[in-house]
Amino acid sequence: MKLNALKTVRMMIDVDNPNAKPVGLIDTKRVDATTESEIAKHQAQDEANAMLDAARFTRRVRRRLGLS
Repeated sequence: MKLNALKTVRMMIDVDNPNAKPVGLIDTKRVDATTESEIAKHQAQDEANAMLDAARFTRRVRRRLGLS
């Protein structure tokens, strides 16, 4: 399984103007249409991926230390 690297994007937000949104960075209609159950599903998937990454890291460290 290949994981895609996330790109860091820095932006400035004008806190004095709540209507000022960055253009083109997010599909607000899609975000607004996302249900709570979809969000929960995505969170569970993210957690599962994080646990898999942690397990791989642990196995690699243990192998290098000669503990496995």
